[in-house]
Amino acid sequence: MSRITVQNLGKSYGGEAVFSDVAFEVSPGMRLALTGPNGCGKSTLLKVLAGEIEPDTGQTALSRGAQIGYVAQEMTGEVLTQQLLPWVLSALPSWNDFWEQWEVAVNEGDDARIEKLSHRQAEFEELYGYNPDHKARAILTGLGFMDEELFKQIEELSGGWRERAKLARVLLQGADILLLDEPTNHLDLEAVEWLEDYLLNFRGTLAFVVHDRIFLNRVATHVIFLGSGKPVFRKGNFDDFLVWDEENAEQRQKEAAKLSARIENEYKYINKFRVKARKAAQAQSKLKKVVKLEDELNLIKQAQANSHRGKSLNFKLPEPKRGDKVPFAAVDLEFCYDDAEPIWPALNIQLFRGKKVALVAPNGAGKSTLLKLIVGTLQPTGGHVTIGSGTDVGYFSQHQHEILNLDNSAIGEIRRLSDPKLTEEQVMRVLGLFLLGESFFHRKVKGLSGGEKSRLLLASLFLARANFLILDEPTNHLDIETREGLIRALKKYEGTLFFVAHDRYLLNEVAEEIWALDSDGITQYLGGFEAYHAKSREEAACKARPEACVTQASKEKRKLTKEEKRHVAEERNRVYRLIKPLRKEYDKLERDLEKALEEQAELEEKMNDPATYEKPEQALKLNSAYKEVSEWAETIMEQMAELEEKMEVISGDLESEE
Repeated sequence: MSRITVQNLGKSYGGEAVFSDVAFEVSPGMRLALTGPNGCGKSTLLKVLAGEIEPDTGQTALSRGAQIGYVAQEMTGEVLTQQLLPWVLSALPSWNDFWEQWEVAVNEGDDARIEKLSHRQAEFEELYGYNPDHKARAILTGLGFMDEELFKQIEELSGGWRERAKLARVLLQGADILLLDEPTNHLDLEAVEWLEDYLLNFRGTLAFVVHDRIFLNRVATHVIFLGSGKPVFRKGNFDDFLVWDEENAEQRQKEAAKLSARIENEYKYINKFRVKARKAAQAQSKLKKVVKLEDELNLIKQAQANSHRGKSLNFKLPEPKRGDKVPFAAVDLEFCYDDAEPIWPALNIQLFRGKKVALVAPNGAGKSTLLKLIVGTLQPTGGHVTIGSGTDVGYFSQHQHEILNLDNSAIGEIRRLSDPKLTEEQVMRVLGLFLLGESFFHRKVKGLSGGEKSRLLLASLFLARANFLILDEPTNHLDIETREGLIRALKKYEGTLFFVAHDRYLLNEVAEEIWALDSDGITQYLGGFEAYHAKSREEAACKARPEACVTQASKEKRKLTKEEKRHVAEERNRVYRLIKPLRKEYDKLERDLEKALEEQAELEEKMNDPATYEKPEQALKLNSAYKEVSEWAETIMEQMAELEEKMEVISGDLESEE
């Protein structure tokens, strides 16, 4: 059993408590989300659990023999020279060593040693499966690596892909306890969803930090909230925690109102009778009682002040001046690196005023490159970009060093990036609005955290009053409260918005259209993120089962009126919303079935090997495993058939409408 027990844990830096009085227990099957605002100690707590640092108070206890999987922060020079797949596989005990020992024992006729090695082999296979190489490739593919990249040296990978490699190595280890700190950073949408499914099937103990609300709600079974008053440990996902916290806050508010009214009434009595001899003693007694009630009220007010939803970004972007009808247009736009082939075919696109459009694509497809071509930090290889004469562009880069002067102070930098006519008071007020109060004014930008630098950039956009915002992963480094504040502001923004994000909550809440970029160019999805997501899932299913798909070209359709097209589009979006959860469940079952059939084939191969039956213990184990996996596959196929039936009924309704 892989269990984590934490008692009265505390950690301080420079005499200031990062967290204190943390206590909880997590057992196999539990997936604990560490939540709270930036700086509350989530990553520090993970490091304590991983044994990377020592706590100042309290203690942690892990089950005896439990293996921990934790992503180390740095890669040494020696690691960088290794190839990707071999380095990931090196996380496992060496099978080569094992088989060398086995061969020696067999040649020497050492039955006792053979017996011992047989047990060890069974343990290895229980932990790492029958084919570690296959599992490693599956994990790397799930995280977005192509087959041709598996034997690249790690030093050839960018920083984001190195982070994926480290995550792959930890997932392959077969640890009993997984400790993951921001595992979704650097992952594209497909890889994030693959990781969610992987963790949902993980049978050990998981503790993780993410700021992706959808990921939190899908994966977490328990939440611990740090950062305001006593840490709170609750069963359920993040939304469950928020409901509980809101109900708690309402209850505290009612209690405070009752106490305030009671105290007021008691004071009326005291003030009325304290000067009358007959009632003075009674008034004095009531006064003592009131003091106790006031102490009780102060405790409730303190609890209200320490709300579990700490300080959050709360602002509205200023109303921009009316811009051009087409803020930007690209004609035959091409770009290539170092005389290579263009990264996409010539693009011909235009964005209309007031639209909020998200650009999505796998990592490496050229999303950030396209944004840089629009803002002019890169020059096109072919074609051109036109920005409207009445368009004021505000640009947020995920690579903050591209915009920020790291040696400047925070207040000096905001002055540099803003209108020079702004007064000192205006600049300071806006910095405070973005949670960068007086203590941050004279801090060097390079001394700010990633989240603080992001808020500094957002403050500069606020002051710029741009009517066309171009944002590249604006929620990176931001905690949940700050992300939600930004999302609220972007929803109400009255200018034009073009952004790149892998934050599904942001995409779903803000994007009116999705532009999907790939090697064929840009495909527009007018139904927003839900329509895009449903379509991409459908296409993935078609690739897996082409015989079940009918191409659009094979359907002859009459020309529809504008009203009919609008009605069909609305109906299609409605159907997508209905099918979406069923499709998600079906896709997961399909992946499970693939795993089951692969495992079945591997077991059959071993069972057909006569050498297997020389070890009765191993043969019995194989037969038992084969029966179990066969039953599992049959159950999955039955569930898939039921889902197919439901989706066909819903899709049939749409076809009859059309």
